[in-house]
Amino acid sequence: MAQKRCGDVFAFLGAEEQKRLASVVTERILEQDSYLFEVGDPADEVFFLAQGRLSVQKKTGFHRKMQVVAILESGAIVGEAGLLSGHVHGVSVRAIEHSHLFRLGCQELQTLERTDSQLVIQLLKHLLLISSLRLEKTAERLAHVL
Repeated sequence: MAQKRCGDVFAFLGAEEQKRLASVVTERILEQDSYLFEVGDPADEVFFLAQGRLSVQKKTGFHRKMQVVAILESGAIVGEAGLLSGHVHGVSVRAIEHSHLFRLGCQELQTLERTDSQLVIQLLKHLLLISSLRLEKTAERLAHVL
């Protein structure tokens, strides 16, 4: 069962909530240099990085050059915009090392909305917090450049 190997990736939830979320996520293993997704791929899922490191890369506009814009480590969440309908990925995410993730797709989220709305609220609050912190860091970096 996924819950036994989740480690701290769901630490933002209580023990019971962790079990309930673990029952609907699926495991995904990425070998070093494998892509989780690439720019333009359909986005319909979010991933929780349980172990490993991922590189987030953005196109630079110079031919096919990519720029690393973030390194994600264990505990990180990636692809959260995938929970919004009709999105495609604006970045590529590649494994820097062997990585273990848990996947929550839109369908699983919709099921949880009907069966466990309190868990969904906790999950969305955490995703909002992560997005807010990322936006804050981006603003700080931009302020240093300007």
